[in-house]
Amino acid sequence: MKIIGLQHPEYISVEHEGKVSYGGGQTWFAKDKKLSRDYMINKWGCGAIAVGDLFLYLAKSDRDFQTPTTSVARTNYAVLPWEDYKNYIHYIATMYAQIMPGSGMNGVAVASAVRRYCLKYHLSMTIAWKGFMDEQQMLRAMRKMLKEDLPVILSIGPNTPLVFRGKGIPFYTLNDKEEFVLSPYRCVHSHFVVVTGIVGLKHRQVMLRVSSWGKEYYIDYKEYRKYIEEEGDTLTSSLLYLSKEDGTLF
Repeated sequence: MKIIGLQHPEYISVEHEGKVSYGGGQTWFAKDKKLSRDYMINKWGCGAIAVGDLFLYLAKSDRDFQTPTTSVARTNYAVLPWEDYKNYIHYIATMYAQIMPGSGMNGVAVASAVRRYCLKYHLSMTIAWKGFMDEQQMLRAMRKMLKEDLPVILSIGPNTPLVFRGKGIPFYTLNDKEEFVLSPYRCVHSHFVVVTGIVGLKHRQVMLRVSSWGKEYYIDYKEYRKYIEEEGDTLTSSLLYLSKEDGTLF
């Protein structure tokens, strides 16, 4: 296996219910009070979690990106306490990544949230929601970002135009033999994940290592692209392009 990944492969670690996570999880937030802040995050907060974790990773990997916002989560901890992380995500969802009831966030809203944050703290960053990319363009963009040590916020968009069709893609996990096996999540759509690595296998198979729901999963890139062609579209199923170096995509 050939892997292109972040410089900190553990990504963001949060201690939740006695376990150490791989990124944050929207389902950790209570949903007993309908339309409360926690309920909104639980139901539609995958974009807000992705944005919040992106800011934390930037602060973790680059001192120039440490801000008063990320200090809420005490990023000097190797493993973040759940209460600190919860308060941090509450702040992110209030100030930057507003969640719309019933739909959460779209790609343009995610890009706007990151742009507002960078403008507030005078952080130099190229930011764009890159729609309409073909298979190779998207893969090159992800490789470029990971080589810059930048996590990739990726959307598995809705079915288009039949949004209630219910088609999606499976997530995989690695077993003890380092074989990819199907996870319980076998039909994922309308969801943001964060790509932390690209795994190249034999016969040109490419797997994307992602953080979702506080765990590490893998996506078969060809299955993802097939979903876009047959069930989705290249605007809603795309990625947030970032660069600290310049605005050149390729």
